[in-house]
Amino acid sequence: MSRLPAAAVLALLALLLVAAVALGAEPTAVPAVFEGGDLRSEGEGPGLVGNPLLILLVVLGLGLATAAVTALVVRLTQRD
Repeated sequence: MSRLPAAAVLALLALLLVAAVALGAEPTAVPAVFEGGDLRSEGEGPGLVGNPLLILLVVLGLGLATAAVTALVVRLTQRD
């Protein structure tokens, strides 16, 4: 029974440590060292990065290639 209070004290200390770290964090997305603002864009709000149409085509191509390879493996390993 003596282990339970010790475990409770350790859990409370861990909770206080986590709370102290969370309260010490800054609420901004960018550290104060960078004066220019958000590094992901040049003075504008968050948006799409890259080429979404190209990404869509690559994903569709990978899906079709996977389906074709699966169909080929099933056909080659099929027992008559």
